[in-house]
Amino acid sequence: MFLNVGFFLLVMGGSVKLERNFRKFKNITSEESLIAKQIEKSVDIKEGQKILDVGCASGDLSRALVNDSSNITFLDVDEFDFSDQEEFIHSSFEDARIDKKYDFILTSHVWGHFWRNNTFNFCFDKAIDLLNDSGKLIVVHNSNNDFMGELIKFSKGLFIDIEFDVFEEDVLKGMDYSSDYFDVDLKANSYEELAELVQVLIIVPDELYYEKFDDIVEFLKNKLDKPEFKINQRILVINKSQ
Repeated sequence: MFLNVGFFLLVMGGSVKLERNFRKFKNITSEESLIAKQIEKSVDIKEGQKILDVGCASGDLSRALVNDSSNITFLDVDEFDFSDQEEFIHSSFEDARIDKKYDFILTSHVWGHFWRNNTFNFCFDKAIDLLNDSGKLIVVHNSNNDFMGELIKFSKGLFIDIEFDVFEEDVLKGMDYSSDYFDVDLKANSYEELAELVQVLIIVPDELYYEKFDDIVEFLKNKLDKPEFKINQRILVINKSQ
């Protein structure tokens, strides 16, 4: 998943094309499957261990990591249909009242929302506090060290406000953590289709985004040989114990 699109849609009162493009983006990139494989390479999650999935959407990512989903707490601002055996908290992470401790907290592409909402440090501290003594916080975010960095810079010149994936490195000072990088391929049949998918990466409401749609298409044509590019992502595994 790229950002907390559910939260954005809730605040903006809905954005039909953004929601459509988000679902298309997910199908084309198979991002959840790639992230799940990267997590499995980085940590050993055993059956029965407790997981908090922040910004879970339909829960596909965390479910892919275990056989028994009854030990997962799913959290999202959007409403999803979970089974009676699964715990779902319908709330933002900032406002959620949680009295459990977890072995793993999964946060995939949600830190851009916290950063934009000026709650980044609060949410980081809250996540660490919700871990048990040997717990691990898993963070997945775009590195923005590749074409994404150019796209963000260009988009800032087009729009007054955008929301993109970001992670504040300062919170890692003094923390015990490991990191690794991997790529997700974003491929389209045309530059126009790619421009639609790009809306998911810089989250701008429909009425503003499509006013500048031709400018986005032209930028992509000038910068890319084909209507595709790689999104470099980083996985961080942060240990609570020092």
